[in-house]
Amino acid sequence: MKFDSYIPGNTKTAFSLAETLITLMIIGVIAVITIPNLITKYQKKFGQQNFNKVTT
Repeated sequence: MKFDSYIPGNTKTAFSLAETLITLMIIGVIAVITIPNLITKYQKKFGQQNFNKVTT
């Protein structure tokens, strides 16, 4: 007896490797664009707060 996981009418059962790699590439590009900007904003915000604590 053979057990198949075939579902009639469903020819696509999973994401292909290409689709997965393209998705990861897009996420990587977005991360490369946004993370340095977030780090700069964080440093400016907390750097100014620390400067104000030292000078008062």
